[in-house]
Amino acid sequence: MEYRIIEKEAFMVMGAVREFNLETSYAEIPKFWCEHFESGNGKHVCGMFGICFEDGGDNKTFSYMIADIYDQVKAIPEGFITKDIPANTWAVFPCKGAMPNALQDVNTRIWNEWLPNCREYEIAGDYNVEMYSDGDTDSEDYYSEIWIPVKKVSQH
Repeated sequence: MEYRIIEKEAFMVMGAVREFNLETSYAEIPKFWCEHFESGNGKHVCGMFGICFEDGGDNKTFSYMIADIYDQVKAIPEGFITKDIPANTWAVFPCKGAMPNALQDVNTRIWNEWLPNCREYEIAGDYNVEMYSDGDTDSEDYYSEIWIPVKKVSQH
């Protein structure tokens, strides 16, 4: 799988959060995005990021946040939260193609192929980030990325 390793400083995001079931998330998260924009929340958060994070539960559910970088001089609108994303090393996977299929296909391959077979890196956090670019999300040329926090595997 194509990926690159980058270092990123910590950043803070603001967004809307909802909990999802692992089994149904591929169908439900795109609906969350539609509801977000249909309700007018796009004026507060345009959705540069989709962030998945485990909240210490049963491994069957996770939280998903539609988020932007948080401008700390602005008030946090009702119903939105902030979250710190720590400085980290990231495996960045490019996704090219129409949403949500292109991103979901790469995500499935990361968890089913790359991570189980990767000998150099392991997961280093209970979250991952989807980064969205401007453009037509229905286009076969649309570009997005999935960022997975990683650390080098200790060699014994």
